[in-house]
Formats: sequence, structure tokens, C-alpha cells
Amino acid sequence: MSQSQVDLPGDLDGRHVLVVPRGTDVVALAAAWFPDAAWERPPVSRAEAAATARPMTGARFRGIVTEEVAPAPGSLRLDASASLEGPTTLARPEAQAAGLIPQDVDLYAVVPSDEDDAPDLAHGWMSAAARRTAGAIVPADRARLVVPDPGSAVDLTLWSPVPLSAQDALPLVRPAMTGARVGPTDVPQSQQPGDGPAPFSVTGTFEYDGSITVRTGRSREVPVALSRLDWREYGPWSYHVSWHPPDPEELRSEHPSQLHLIARSRVQPSVARVAAALWRAVGGTVVDGGGFVVPADELRDRSTAGR
Repeated sequence: MSQSQVDLPGDLDGRHVLVVPRGTDVVALAAAWFPDAAWERPPVSRAEAAATARPMTGARFRGIVTEEVAPAPGSLRLDASASLEGPTTLARPEAQAAGLIPQDVDLYAVVPSDEDDAPDLAHGWMSAAARRTAGAIVPADRARLVVPDPGSAVDLTLWSPVPLSAQDALPLVRPAMTGARVGPTDVPQSQQPGDGPAPFSVTGTFEYDGSITVRTGRSREVPVALSRLDWREYGPWSYHVSWHPPDPEELRSEHPSQLHLIARSRVQPSVARVAAALWRAVGGTVVDGGGFVVPADELRDRSTAGR
């Protein structure tokens, strides 16, 4: 979704800007896509600057004048092609006056290493991060405010050290999947004979809302977001829970129909309940469609939404 012209502080001119709710952990968001993401220069907030103020020395100051460290944005390295500079903070009135989402926000500008080479991965990450946080993106030309739909990331994948057979999985997922049936999986596998139970899929259909499918498999590659976790918190066995709406083309539409949105709202809790049931059975870590870790509390909230 996009809105009209926005007006940001001048020191962000010429940059694509990520807008997130105040206090968002942008390092965690960056680490989900960029394994080496880290502050090259940590930001200094107004509160931190005030805390570091110290008395000036010398008799003529008489101990009453302080030298303050100025607040300053930080520089967060994403990869060799780009870094993120920020945050620039705006209170709700300022954000609303600028044409942004009406709440306290942090602004982060993408700074490419080569000004002539647009960092495509960084821009893709911005879209995913804005969707994940219910934030927004302001392109460099400031012509519009782009607000990715947070609800469009429906699918979830559990990565676990424990494999399940189709016979064991079916009773776990069936309560949230109407008429669930076991079938083969068409996901390419790196599995070798003797590695565990054969991969499978389970599909449940809904009269008006499409279907949900769970596909299992084993992979030597896992999402970047898992790389900073303890190895015991995930594994190579994937349980991908996906929604297939009545009209699949609507998944790619910037403005899906009202019928699609209604179906999505009814199905999303079921997707989360399936992932939660599997997680309770085999442990591991859930990752959403944007590549971000979904904590247990969030998974519970998604499962109970609409009840």
C-alpha cells in the first residue's frame, strides 16, 4: 500500500528510509538476513548523551558547567554492499506532520557502499522488516509512503531437530485443519536413505477459505535468522505450514479483494495453531515468511487471534 508525499529531516535526503515503531530492535531484524550485521558505530541517544555529561575542569568553571556528548545516529553494517544509519527519532506529532504512520518512530537510512550500485538485498530486507514491524518505507524521491501489509506474511516454518512420521503428525495438526489428508511432498530433498521418516505433506481444506498444507523435509541449509541461535534450538527438519487461498493470484496483489482479506483473517490463526502444535511436539524454532524468528509468545497470540 502507498500514500502521498512525505517530508523527512534534511539529513536523510537522497536515501531510502525504513520507518519502524520507536524502540524496535533493528539489529535483530538485520541479523535475520545478514549474518554479520553489527554496529560499526553505535548510536548515542539523547538520554545516553545526558548521562555522559561531565563537569568541566578548571577553577574558572567552578564545577557548574558540563560538557555534553551530542546525540548521534549510529552506523549498522548489513553486508559489504550497504549499511544502515540511524535512528533519527520522531515523536508522534512530528511523524504525523511528516506524513508517516501516526506514532513515535525511528528512521533508518540505507547507505550503499557504492553510490552507483543499488543494494538489492538491502532493499528487499527493508520491505520485509517494514512488514514484520507494521512499519513503512520512504523511497529516496519522497514521492510516497510505502506501507507493506503486515497481515500478508501468513506462512510459518518450524525448524526442529526431531523428525515426525506422517502417522505421528496427522493427529497433531488435524484439529486445526479441516478434513486433513496425507499426501506426497513435491519439495526437493537432500535426504539420504536411513536419515529418518520419508517426507510427506498434509492438506486441510476450508469451504470458503482455500486450504492449508504442511510439507516436511530435511535440508542442509537453514534460514539466516537461526545462525545466531544455539544449535539445540533448531534442526534440519522443516515443517512448512502454508496457506493456499481460493485465488492464488491475490497473494501477489498490492490491493487484494475484501473476500481474500476475510479468508486470510480466518485462516491465519489456524496456520499458527498448526505450527504451535508441531512445536510443542518436537521443539525447535518457528520462522515466518519474511525470514524472522517468531517467539513462542507471538505464536500463542497468533493462534488465539479472533477467538
